[in-house]
Amino acid sequence: MGVLVAVLLAADTILVLPLTPKGDAPPGAGIAVAEAILDVAVQANRDNFLTLKQLDAVLRRRDLRLDDPALMILARDLARPLGATEVVTGDVFLRDGIWRIEARRWRTADGKLAGEAREEGPRAALPLLGQKAGLDLFRIGSSAGPMTGSAAALEQAAICELNLARQSLGANARITLAGDRLKAAEKACRAALQADPALGLARAGWAITLAARGRFARARSEAKKAQARRFVPLAVLAESFAARKMHDMAGWRGVLERAVIERRGFLHALGYLAEDRMEQGDDAAALAIFDRYLQLSPEHPWAMGKKGRELARLGQIDEAIAISERALALNPDDPELLVETASRYIDAGRDARAQPLLERALQATPPRPVAALRLGYLYLRTQKLPDARRAFDDCLRIATREDEARTRGIAHADLAIVNARQDRYDDAVSELQKARGEGINRLPCDEPELSRWKDRPELRQVCVAAEAALADSGTDDDAVPVEL
Repeated sequence: MGVLVAVLLAADTILVLPLTPKGDAPPGAGIAVAEAILDVAVQANRDNFLTLKQLDAVLRRRDLRLDDPALMILARDLARPLGATEVVTGDVFLRDGIWRIEARRWRTADGKLAGEAREEGPRAALPLLGQKAGLDLFRIGSSAGPMTGSAAALEQAAICELNLARQSLGANARITLAGDRLKAAEKACRAALQADPALGLARAGWAITLAARGRFARARSEAKKAQARRFVPLAVLAESFAARKMHDMAGWRGVLERAVIERRGFLHALGYLAEDRMEQGDDAAALAIFDRYLQLSPEHPWAMGKKGRELARLGQIDEAIAISERALALNPDDPELLVETASRYIDAGRDARAQPLLERALQATPPRPVAALRLGYLYLRTQKLPDARRAFDDCLRIATREDEARTRGIAHADLAIVNARQDRYDDAVSELQKARGEGINRLPCDEPELSRWKDRPELRQVCVAAEAALADSGTDDDAVPVEL
């Protein structure tokens, strides 16, 4: 991975929010224009860029969606946790068959206007109008041309992407896209490809729907085809995801490594590579990638927090705490950074400093289940069993989303230890079974509290089954992937 250690210069980090549809603008119009604007920056290959899927990772923690009209009001609050130095907002109007796009580029640090664009034209010209808005906003003289010549294709591709947003494409992400969302995505992507078979964004979406159906080889082929004409970030992520599901580890990494060579500012792909090294236990390599990330996007909150984690794992506790505190100072109310900094204090045995940060994260709207999980762990290791049980129960109460299955599973596993310490055998076994039901196969069966019962049939059955499942898969599925 020598490519990941090159000396790089920082650049702007661009976030384009879905524009607000007004007038007769159909659903997805704001996402369509956002993708057309972002495509200009991607093809120019000048700045770092953030994908709408990265944005959705922040939105889901606030119970918001990509088409929520509140996004423009929250623009700077959304940009900060993503490390965006500039954010694009705006409106897209449709009235009497005429589009009007009004877009503005803002500096995140001071909220000052850095560029603006205003475009008008007939309904069929939407892709061209979005491209022209991007050229004006980023002051780019030429480009690779619009993403497509078909307004219908772009509009349908945006609807497809909206329905795909909550499906993570991380290394160990589960297939969570199902039901009405999957059907809606398939319908929209199919319509987009009928209107323009060469639209890479639509074919990338189609590849993700194929992966959701378990057709990984076909998904991988379609994702590759999506990149035939231009660089399509979503297609890269779809291709790597399908390769991982086919257990082609070298292929999975190769797709992402080539992408960050071709587009050095593709932060989403770089983050996935760092997470892969973390998962493999190669902390030195993960640290090197986070250093590269921070060269490109200095003071990026997520990268700073994860660098702190890797420093702690390498035994550099003081440095880990320092960078975590610096990240939190930049974003003092960010719940994720509160949890990360508290975790570094826990690593160092400074529980008294960790507890108030976790309690603050639980006061966020909505509250963060991981904060309750970490608080429960803090109580568990200090033998405050009633407090630990209450914290784990709180975690299970608020961790209701599909992508929080792993968090729930760990809470159940920790509750098994609480029950074991209180000599409640049946309850302990029940919690281990619930942990397995959430996809956790790495159970605490060898912990002293539980291993004393290793010859009892109920405990032996659940532990042996978990061990076999873990050996078969090689790893737990990560249902709470980091998309930032």
